[in-house]
Amino acid sequence: MLNISYNISPRLREHLARIEDLRKKILLTPISPANALKLRWEATFNRTYCSLKLSGNSLKKQEMLNILAEIAHKKMNNDQKEVLKYKEALDYIARTWPGSVNSISAKELIELHKIIGNGHLRVPQGGLQHLLDYLQAKSENPIIQAGVANIEMEKMQLFKQHNKLIANLASCVFLYKYGYDFRGFVAYETQWVEDNENYRQNNQRALESVNMTLWLEYFASCILQQAELVAASLEKPKAKTLELRESFWRLNERQKSILSYLDSPQATIINRQIQRRFKTSQITASRDLAKLVNLGLLFSHGKGRSVYYTKI
Repeated sequence: MLNISYNISPRLREHLARIEDLRKKILLTPISPANALKLRWEATFNRTYCSLKLSGNSLKKQEMLNILAEIAHKKMNNDQKEVLKYKEALDYIARTWPGSVNSISAKELIELHKIIGNGHLRVPQGGLQHLLDYLQAKSENPIIQAGVANIEMEKMQLFKQHNKLIANLASCVFLYKYGYDFRGFVAYETQWVEDNENYRQNNQRALESVNMTLWLEYFASCILQQAELVAASLEKPKAKTLELRESFWRLNERQKSILSYLDSPQATIINRQIQRRFKTSQITASRDLAKLVNLGLLFSHGKGRSVYYTKI
């Protein structure tokens, strides 16, 4: 039986109300597709960097940025591979969960874990399902659901590896499912790294306690601070924060044509179609597709020869 308790304290209630106001503001603020792309990509990178850093990945921020900005990759060590896998998991969530009518199930989180690890549980699958059923049994604010899922999954150590990472990803699933992804612009994990001592104190206290009120106040405050920064940046665009060449964002005519082709409902494309359509090589087609996937403009489905692509 789960032993979880929390109160909707005045502070938590205030945070949730302010977040709701900012969420509406972010959703309704007009923004160009180019700027939206940059904000979403930067947030995805920051989520990747912060989550991996907190889980013990040894790579520096610029090293991770270089990995995600590259189209072709040489042989990589485990820490480097972890960067690509975690971003792939975030991309999967962004593709699968926004507005989904499906319940979050143990099977879904196991499949998500397989992207970053092996999907092997330490406990019967029913233990994970019991937690998810508890979280979804009543209509609760998604931020509370995400905050409880984050701590409980880390506390229970349900998987044989990557428990902190899957806990963070599970939080994202709850937020995306219920429309609290803030257009993909908010990376609340940034607060955890910027004030690491405060995060570790709150995280450790929550792992050792039954009552999660203080953790939920802290979790909501991190989302609030990052949402405030995003809302401010939409009003007054900030100078670029990531050391990326402007060419990283630029598409050639062939890449633009691929996106246009995929505008049709249910349209898909494979590497060989691009080779025939544009009379180009397999390597060039692969680079085009890799860049579009990397930027978050396309999603890849399947593996190996069966892989195909759809537009976001």
